[in-house]
Amino acid sequence: MEKIDFLKEHRFIVILRYIDKNYIKDVAKALYDGGVRIFEVTFNPSDAHTCQSTAEMIKEIKAIYGDEIMVGAGTVVCMDYAKAAFQAGAEFIVSPCTNKEIIEYTKQNGMLSIPGAYTPTEISNAHDWGADIVKIFPVLPDETDYVKTVFAPLSQIPFIPTGGISPDTIEAFLDTGAVAVGAGASVLNGDMVKNGQYDLITKNALVHTEKAKKFKRS
Repeated sequence: MEKIDFLKEHRFIVILRYIDKNYIKDVAKALYDGGVRIFEVTFNPSDAHTCQSTAEMIKEIKAIYGDEIMVGAGTVVCMDYAKAAFQAGAEFIVSPCTNKEIIEYTKQNGMLSIPGAYTPTEISNAHDWGADIVKIFPVLPDETDYVKTVFAPLSQIPFIPTGGISPDTIEAFLDTGAVAVGAGASVLNGDMVKNGQYDLITKNALVHTEKAKKFKRS
């Protein structure tokens, strides 16, 4: 299955931010058990060792679940991160902003390009530079009208909103025409992981994935 078709089928991306690599196997299992099939492992620009640790987590998740899932890298804000992600086997690259060089590198190496943008000009530029999908970021929970308004004249551009996604907003944001949605904080946080609350993570994941699965565009 093509990567973009996989996204359209599953519709939900879990964003793994600030997860200690020692917990990643258990975290991934809890999320997988909750129906998650698309994993975005983010780099941490404040961590000098993030290239190595994030790459290791991407490799580990993919090694366990193989073609049953898609795993990519998030917060790719520099070429070092893009290269580390590619070498780790990332299937898509997500950024909070639009960087032409990163888009070109991503495409040249067969990964799905998902740069971040917000305004109509930023969104159009990202698409013109080769983005497969544009990440609309940051989006607040009450900004579905903004998304609909922006994409009325830009309906040829596939997009994914992130930032204001929760079980309460998944359906509304998918109804804007989004290919998929991405969320992290409403699924898991550092305390859940440290306290071994994997059942809770699975429960939260199920709420998100079921909402996305059952959604029917109006």
